[in-house]
Amino acid sequence: KKIDYLIHLGDFTQLKVLTTLQEMFGKDKVIAVLGNMDNHQLKKILPENLELNLFGHKIFITHGTGGPNIIIKRLNKLHDLTDYEIVIFGHVHRPYNERWRDGKLYLCPGTPTDKTFTDVNSYGFLRISKGKIEPEIIYL
Repeated sequence: KKIDYLIHLGDFTQLKVLTTLQEMFGKDKVIAVLGNMDNHQLKKILPENLELNLFGHKIFITHGTGGPNIIIKRLNKLHDLTDYEIVIFGHVHRPYNERWRDGKLYLCPGTPTDKTFTDVNSYGFLRISKGKIEPEIIYL
């Protein structure tokens, strides 16, 4: 699929993974945050959280902390997410694509590489236009 950006939610573990993605997709197209498994080199260059504004949609990007049953509550406790329409997180490695009562979309793409905390591999695809947000989990 053609993409405008590749968003990586951390746990690269080593710098080579990030630089390989930047070589493949272009440095300006790879948006990344730090994960709890990332080494000291990555800690020097990656932020813990990022904020994007695409087509007027405000997006919060973070790796996250906590187990699958508490991560969304923890995200809301640690960060003021009031003004965001979309919250994209990782850490739990389980796919999650749900719009909450307040209309906010919470999206965890899962993991395409391992099955440590999940029995499925997946990634997310997010189509964003001026009036539309279309999240999708793709299972491998």
